[in-house]
Amino acid sequence: MCALDRSSDDSSSQSLKETLFHIKSIYHTSPVAVCVRSEQHETLYSNKSFQLIYDFIQSESDKTLFNAGTIKFKDVFVQFEQDCISLGKGCVLCKSFPCGNYFFQVRLEYMNTPDGLTCVLWQINLSIQLPLSNKIVASESQSENDIYFETIFSTLPRQSIEALSFFILGFSYTASALHLNLPVSTVRKRIERAKEIIKGSFSTYENFINYVYKTKRIFFFVDYVSEKISVKKM
Repeated sequence: MCALDRSSDDSSSQSLKETLFHIKSIYHTSPVAVCVRSEQHETLYSNKSFQLIYDFIQSESDKTLFNAGTIKFKDVFVQFEQDCISLGKGCVLCKSFPCGNYFFQVRLEYMNTPDGLTCVLWQINLSIQLPLSNKIVASESQSENDIYFETIFSTLPRQSIEALSFFILGFSYTASALHLNLPVSTVRKRIERAKEIIKGSFSTYENFINYVYKTKRIFFFVDYVSEKISVKKM
C-alpha cells in the first residue's frame, strides 16, 4: 500500500479520474488519512497523512504485530478490504484494531464510478481510548442502569473490556488467554477487577448480566470478541 497518485493516469477511465480528482481536492492536504485502492489492491491515490500513518503502523507492527502472533499487517489490511467488498457496492465497513501500544479505527467505503469501475476509499484515525468527558449526560429515555453501564465502560481500560468480553460470552480463562495472547493469570486479574467495578454499580454481577441480555447490550461484547478472533485467525 505504498503512496501513489494515479488520478491523472491515462490508463484510468475518465469517471475514475474524476472521482480521484474529487477526493484529492478534498483530502490532499487534510490531516485525515485517506487512500483509494482498486479491487486488485492497487493503490490509486493516498495523501501524505495516510502515508505517515501507514509507515507508523508498519514500524509499530514490527514490534508487536496486532497482538495477534506473526501475521503480516498488509494481510490484515487486505482482509479488511475484502470484507468491505463482500458487502457490495456502496457499502461501508468500520473496523478498529490494536497495533503496538496504540489503537486505530479504519473506515472503508466500496465505491463505484458511473461507468461501472470500482474502488475502495480508506480513512484511518488514531482511536482515543480515554473517555472524552467524565460526565454522562442522561437522556429522558435512559434508565439508571443505562447510565451505570456507560459510566463503567467509559472508565474501564480496553484491555479489561476485551478480557471481560470473552468471559461474558462463555470462554474459559485459558481460551481467553489464547485469543488475547496473554498469560492466564493476567486475564484472570483483568476479569476479576472488571467484575469488582461492575458490582460497584449493579450490586451483583448476575444483575449486570441480566441487564446486558435484556437490553441486547450483549452485542457490545460480541463486537470485541469477533474483532479479536477475526484478526487472530487470519
